[in-house]
Amino acid sequence: MHITMYSTTTCTTCIGLEKWLTQEGFTYEKKLADTDEAIMAEFMSVNDGMIGVPFTVLTADDGTVTKISGYDRASFKHILGI
Repeated sequence: MHITMYSTTTCTTCIGLEKWLTQEGFTYEKKLADTDEAIMAEFMSVNDGMIGVPFTVLTADDGTVTKISGYDRASFKHILGI
């Protein structure tokens, strides 16, 4: 599973998600949309119109992509199988 989390430097909900993912033993790629124009453009191309952060893209080993807007722990648990 590859986890990409789009965040900003001031997002406290993002910090909570980061701590939880780390606590559960998952590695993730964090991309700051507010400090890099290229990352912001990438975020806007994958976010399906959702402009809030955290916005997380989970790509399973079989290529299945799931997108989660916000810190919906139940959705994360379901997708991550915990």
